[in-house]
Amino acid sequence: MINPDELLLLLAAILLLGFVGEIGFRKKRIPDMLLLLLVGVIIHYTGLVPSAYLALMRSLLGFVGTFALIFIVFGGVIRLDLKKFGKSLSRGTALASADLIFVMTMLTAILYYALKLSLVDSILLSAILSESSVTFIMPLISRIKLNEAIAHIVEVETIMNSVMNIIVVLLILSIMNQQVSVIGLTSYLFGTISEALVLGGVIGIIWLIILRQALTPHYYIATIAMLFVLWGVSDYLGASAILTVFIFSVIIANSGPLSRIVRISGTIDTDSLTYFNQEITFFVMTLFYVYIGILVNIFDFRGLLIAAFLVVALVAIRVVEVYSVQGVTKWFGSDSRIVSSFVQRGSTVIVLSGILLSVDPSAFSLFGNILFYVVILSILTGSVLFSVTSKRYSSISSGKVVISHEGDQPGK
Repeated sequence: MINPDELLLLLAAILLLGFVGEIGFRKKRIPDMLLLLLVGVIIHYTGLVPSAYLALMRSLLGFVGTFALIFIVFGGVIRLDLKKFGKSLSRGTALASADLIFVMTMLTAILYYALKLSLVDSILLSAILSESSVTFIMPLISRIKLNEAIAHIVEVETIMNSVMNIIVVLLILSIMNQQVSVIGLTSYLFGTISEALVLGGVIGIIWLIILRQALTPHYYIATIAMLFVLWGVSDYLGASAILTVFIFSVIIANSGPLSRIVRISGTIDTDSLTYFNQEITFFVMTLFYVYIGILVNIFDFRGLLIAAFLVVALVAIRVVEVYSVQGVTKWFGSDSRIVSSFVQRGSTVIVLSGILLSVDPSAFSLFGNILFYVVILSILTGSVLFSVTSKRYSSISSGKVVISHEGDQPGK
């Protein structure tokens, strides 16, 4: 029988470890995500936590994972300040789209032809690994005097990449559960996407009107509740829940311009929404990291070799992508080299691997360890590449930064 006191002590210990990890990152540049994953690995191999509690955590994994996805998407979108980023917003979004296109196209071919995975598994795995991690990339950029326009492009890229990454992977998982013909699949995609656009758009405008008129100081709690409502209703109606949340978030994030269009008065303090989202995300992601660490097998040496191969492929794909974009747009100039060094995968891959476990345990048993190792190796590889490519840039002094990180989440 589960003892409530023991459960509370376990949760408190995990949250305090998350807090210690965040201190370690800010003081010593040790990512708290890695610390929490390591804590999970230690729990796995030492048996410190009774199996009853691990079973409880596993039963809640899908639920907690849904929370994490909602907060990542909502938190990312409301950070995209049009005044701050200007034209970098469109450029960063284009680069985030290129991340998905290049990785999914090239890595799918590598997985299918070189590793002999099925086409469906190849597409799914490449979609999960198409992340450019804001968790690790932006703190690196904040250490050097990089051109502000380039820094903003990369910041928008990493934010939008996580959002797009989640939407695409969940659509793929949804498609995998549909036993239909090509025509039926087309109809399904059209229906789920169009319903999400309408539902997210209509509810978003209505909620915007309500928020602009209601002067309650706790509207951020109600807004989070609306995100949960949208997810549940969308899922029940067969619409894409994550796309619905995304459209709703876009409307709330752009409350100023939209309010002028629909001619309503009042203001929405998105800073409060951002802060509240960060606090909840800290709680959810801390639990998630530890539990994924518990589930992985660090002695899967075959998975380690495959992951090393995939990281090499991801480095090559990133270089091809950045220099292809540079050849067409001339956005990066002499900074192309350092932009091409950002190959880190992070929190989005970890969360999606947990979702994969709750949706398809057999797929997680095949790819869970590989995804874990790709995250670790890509962080190490990206750090080395950054160290090499950033030598010609001046360092930022301790009291000065080039980019604002008002939206930092755990692991950043």
